[in-house]
Amino acid sequence: MTVDIRPATADDVAALQRVAERAWHDAHAPIIGTETTEEFLAEHYDAETFRAVIDDESRLLAVADASEGIVGFTGGGPDDDSPATFHLSRIYVDPDWWGQGVGRQLLAHLEEALREQGYEHITLGVMAENDRAIRFYESAGFDREEEFYDEAIDTTSYVYRKELAD
Repeated sequence: MTVDIRPATADDVAALQRVAERAWHDAHAPIIGTETTEEFLAEHYDAETFRAVIDDESRLLAVADASEGIVGFTGGGPDDDSPATFHLSRIYVDPDWWGQGVGRQLLAHLEEALREQGYEHITLGVMAENDRAIRFYESAGFDREEEFYDEAIDTTSYVYRKELAD
């Protein structure tokens, strides 16, 4: 399934929240619980946060737009410690669209944009129990670098990294 990948706009905020909520409940709530999921969504995926990310030129936020509307998104920004590294903080696809290649299209679009901007690496964090996401990242060429305890969601997570060589 091909979708249109484009920059997010302020008009997309409600759809971004819907995709985030559905994806977090399906992928993360079984690991960290519904209450923690709801708290995390309220704190990090509210409309104001999305608007701030859209308005911040140092951040990238792209959406996967299908005829049915927005079905996924990806976003992140420069790593605070390494200017050649981009930290992927968000890549979510509506669970109804899982397995249809939307995540791969979002990631490919992001990687192309990052190469054009001179980034050399992508990093990300993923919950250690999120087997689906781990398979996705590893099949896309990411390597596990370290394990850490994420206090915000009370779970063990991994840091993954990918080189953006041409």
